[in-house]
Amino acid sequence: MRKSKKENNSNILVEKQKFYISEFEQEAAWLSFMHREGWKFVSTDGFHYKFEKAAKEDWVYELDYKENGVAEDDYIQMYRDFGWEYAGQYDHWCYFRKQRTEGEDVDTTLFGDRESKLELCKRVVNGQFLRMLPFLLFMPIMITMTTFFKPADYFGPILGTVFAIILILSLCLFIVPLFVYFNQMNRLNKLIKELGGTK
Repeated sequence: MRKSKKENNSNILVEKQKFYISEFEQEAAWLSFMHREGWKFVSTDGFHYKFEKAAKEDWVYELDYKENGVAEDDYIQMYRDFGWEYAGQYDHWCYFRKQRTEGEDVDTTLFGDRESKLELCKRVVNGQFLRMLPFLLFMPIMITMTTFFKPADYFGPILGTVFAIILILSLCLFIVPLFVYFNQMNRLNKLIKELGGTK
């Protein structure tokens, strides 16, 4: 659900919005729409987007994924050389924008060709896999402990029950992010197939 909140400063707007990793194109399109409505993107924490009041101009937003999570000066300068303005970063995602002037024939897409968009999707898949690897490795241990370990034999009936509940809750905390991860990877792999990749 999208919610809007204006801070004490009427020139600042905070929008509550959530985009998953497979929805980077939708996120970019939404930021472009907000700028056309007079709200320039400032920052995000992944759930809240901060905007500042600006002229209603046609700016195109694009997102790029950095596997190492670091937007180096050379990396930012490379995009500036092609006319893109660095708008910020959240997690491994870097935000860029470029003004599209009416009647001017300019390239306003970072990943306009199939190969570059395919490479971006593969970077996201590889980067997310490395981030989820600890969960994937620890999951069999959690399942084994929950299935075969009997806390009551070691801690008594009361503490054993408490420990068993903690184990089950911990397992659930592992399952939820893994479910989201596999769901998003499935969407990205479908996009890779559409682009002609081999995933």
